[in-house]
Amino acid sequence: MKSYLKNIAVCIAFTLFITSCSNDDDSKPVEGTFGDVELFFDNGVSGDALTLGNSYTNSNGETLKLQRFNYIVSNFVLIKEDGSQFTYPKDDSYFIISEEAGTFTVHLENVPVGDYKKIKFGIGVDQQRYLQGETAQQSFWDLAAANNMTWTWSTGYRFINFEGTFTAAGGDGVSRNFMVHQGSNTATDNYIEVTLNLPTTARVRTEEMPNIHLKSDANVILDGDNKIALRLNMNPAGTAASIMGGENLISIAENTKKMFTVDHVHNGAGTHH
Repeated sequence: MKSYLKNIAVCIAFTLFITSCSNDDDSKPVEGTFGDVELFFDNGVSGDALTLGNSYTNSNGETLKLQRFNYIVSNFVLIKEDGSQFTYPKDDSYFIISEEAGTFTVHLENVPVGDYKKIKFGIGVDQQRYLQGETAQQSFWDLAAANNMTWTWSTGYRFINFEGTFTAAGGDGVSRNFMVHQGSNTATDNYIEVTLNLPTTARVRTEEMPNIHLKSDANVILDGDNKIALRLNMNPAGTAASIMGGENLISIAENTKKMFTVDHVHNGAGTHH
C-alpha cells in the first residue's frame, strides 16, 4: 500500500512539473512568430467622457458644445524594455479616430511576439508620406475625405477636426460656430509624435492579443499649456470663429503632445475596453 501511494505521489508530482513547464513555455514569446495588437482610443474632456452635443467650459471661460472630434493617428512603433523596436509597415500605418463616426480602434497585424513597454505614434500625416503623392495614398486619402479630414490635395490633410459651437464668458450670450482644423502648411510642419509608457507590459503572442486602452483629452487642444481663446479668432463679421493657420496651429501642435495617456492594458485572447 505504501509503495502504491508513493507511486501515485510521484506521478502527481511529475504531472504538476510537466504542466508547470508547459505553462511557462506558453507564456514565453517564440521567436519568429507573430500576433496582433488592438488600440482603443477613448475620447474625453477634462477627465469626463466626451459626448457630442454636450457642453463643457474651459479655463478661458468659453463654453463649448462639440459637434465633431476627429483625428489622424499614424506611424505606430512598439518598443520593448531593452529598447528594441518594431515599426509597423508605413503603408498600413495611417488611421482615423472619429467620435462622429464611432470609430475608436486601431488594429495592428503581424506584430512580432514579445513584451512591449512603450508605444510611439504620430498625430497627423508626416511630410515624407504626403510628398509621395496622391496616387501612392489614394485609399487613405479617400477615407480621410469621407471623414472630413482633408482640404484640397495641394493643402493636404486635416490632422484634427474639432468643431462645434461656443459662447464666451462676459459676452452677449449668443452661441456661435467654431472650427479648428489642425494640419501642416507651407510655413510649418505641424505633424508631431508622442511616446507613451505602458502601465502594464503588452504581451503579444500568437494566441493572445493585447488591447491598449488610451484616453484622449479634447480640452487640451485649446486649453493645454498654450491657452487659445476662440473669441480672439472671430471672422470679420463676428459671426463665427475659425483656426486653420498661423501661429495658433503651432501652439495646438504643442498642446496635443499631452492629449493622450495610456489608461490600462488588457492581455489575453479577447477584446476589452
